[in-house]
Amino acid sequence: MRPATIFPLIFCAVWCAFRAAFAASVDEVWDARVAPLLDRYCWKCHAGVRQKGELDLRSLETILRGGEHGPALIPAKPEESRMIQYVAADSDPHMPPEGKKQLSKEEIAVFRDWVQMLPIAPEASSASTNIGWVPQYIAELRQSQKQRAAPPQAMPVSEAIDAILQADWDERNIKPASLSNDRAFVRRVYLDLAGRIPTPAELESFITNGEPKKREHLVNSLLESADYPRHMREVFDVVLMGRPKRNSEGARRGNGWYEFLEYAFRTNLPWSDVVQDIILARATNAPMRGASQFLYERRNNFQAMAEAMAPIAFGVEINCAQCHNHPLAWEIEQRHYWGLVAAFNRSKNVETSSGIGLAESAVGGFVQFANLKKESQPAILAFLNGRVIDEKRPGENEKEDDSPALYLVPPPKEKEKAIAPAQPKFSRREALASAVTEENPLLARSFVNRIWAILMGQGIVNPPDQIDSRHRSSHPILLEWLSENFERSGYDVKRLIRGIVLSRAYQPNSKTPGRAPPPANSFARALDKPLSAEQLLESVLVATGHYPLKESEGVPDREELRRLFVKTFPDFMPVVYNPTLEQALFWSNSPKLDALLKPHGDSTAAQLLALSSAQARIEKAFGIVLGREPDREEAEQLKPLLLSAPPEEAVKNLLWTLLASAEFQLNH
Repeated sequence: MRPATIFPLIFCAVWCAFRAAFAASVDEVWDARVAPLLDRYCWKCHAGVRQKGELDLRSLETILRGGEHGPALIPAKPEESRMIQYVAADSDPHMPPEGKKQLSKEEIAVFRDWVQMLPIAPEASSASTNIGWVPQYIAELRQSQKQRAAPPQAMPVSEAIDAILQADWDERNIKPASLSNDRAFVRRVYLDLAGRIPTPAELESFITNGEPKKREHLVNSLLESADYPRHMREVFDVVLMGRPKRNSEGARRGNGWYEFLEYAFRTNLPWSDVVQDIILARATNAPMRGASQFLYERRNNFQAMAEAMAPIAFGVEINCAQCHNHPLAWEIEQRHYWGLVAAFNRSKNVETSSGIGLAESAVGGFVQFANLKKESQPAILAFLNGRVIDEKRPGENEKEDDSPALYLVPPPKEKEKAIAPAQPKFSRREALASAVTEENPLLARSFVNRIWAILMGQGIVNPPDQIDSRHRSSHPILLEWLSENFERSGYDVKRLIRGIVLSRAYQPNSKTPGRAPPPANSFARALDKPLSAEQLLESVLVATGHYPLKESEGVPDREELRRLFVKTFPDFMPVVYNPTLEQALFWSNSPKLDALLKPHGDSTAAQLLALSSAQARIEKAFGIVLGREPDREEAEQLKPLLLSAPPEEAVKNLLWTLLASAEFQLNH
């Protein structure tokens, strides 16, 4: 037997073993059944800022650590666990307190069954105050579940995605939607990778292509196209920086931020390198120097820098931890917020002879923060991934000397312009960059979840920038596998995207006729995604026959159009999609949109006017704008529209009707 034949059989055997071992894990039971009950009955008094009896019930680890009376549970021993004892109907003491809503027998059984399924911990005892065994117990538990649940890392990305999701669908008796046809797929993938719908020629080329691997070839072609880096720049400009305010758009362009992002995605720069360049903010050569704009735009506001960096580096928002430990996500502590602030607070915006950057001092920047008990604590370089950077601190009355000997690149002399940003021998930002990009699984997890959300309609953890204990993963095995695989690949962005869009999970229909649709977080059907302002503009230009936009009489300037679309459709990946009155007025009354609908040269309106029958015009309009043929009912409803006005006005009305439809404005 040839090696090429043996290889898939080995994978099949390994995967079958994985599927045979697949069962609900401790984490899955926690997510689906235990945590919702704790949220309903217990977390108001035993979580976050309020921890009565010093007991925090937000995670298995904090429950095992217990409170002033010892551990709240003993693994595999529900009858010895206070967490079970105190909720019994006749218990004294009793929880929840009298007068509060009580747990039912069935709900108590959920707690009991979950405790019973935990592995035995010989060191655990209800009478012991020693909790030194807890971290090792948690680590071994996570490792055992990971080994039992994950497919092999050598499996192709798309196959691993499909295998993991299929196991979940089988477990939950979910029937996935059927695969999308070629027309739906080509529209979806062009929108996701090129930021626009396909042109009529591109659509026809794909539809008539008889190659069995044409979807794979199309994906590879789009990833190497000029549209891909432009689209990804538009996406990640908003993801990383938000919509520009006041004059910041001009600064982003002028300072090379857009050039940097396009270069990063065009050359497939490892994501870890992108993040490192953003944190260091000291490159002097184009296009890399544009990375400095990320911090520079925060205008020496160190808290704004920390709050912007946390979702990128660690996958979480930390704003709530400024004044106290996060009230619901137990792992986000106040010291992490101020540790990230400390990493930036020696920095200062500078303009050098080679462009903008952030200089960094070798001394100072030692701050204190106070918790809710008004206890003052030093801000040390402690980060959310557990890394703590040692740093020499001056004594109480010791004065630091800001000597040039402390620098690799010293600050300029008075009244001199710097050639490059000042760089100390010990750099806090450099220490942060190392902590973020080296042995930090949270970096890969954050990016994988974000890309998954962009391509699939919602994150494996949703919202995608809140990967914390409060917002649990819908598919922990999938997120863990993809994150580890992304890190092993050297943070290869194109490889990750290719794997996702070639999976079956990316390619199903968005509709499931005749039955209730599978849950959105099962990823058993395609989710409708509102087009961003940029996708909408590019797609309108394609649909009206003005792509790429040519300067001609009566057609608005492209930059003018872009500003209009961004102003009218500012939201990117909204949690809840709510079209606004301003958007409705834009579709109804915008003179700039109206100009695109008029016949100009070879525009769509001109092509439709050249046809002799209403049916032919309807069919061609549907093909260009929606990428499909009209059904009989649609054609019959639209014919009166074409016959009720002069030809030019009728054609404009037809195009407007299709552009204003939800079908055009959604990626589905």
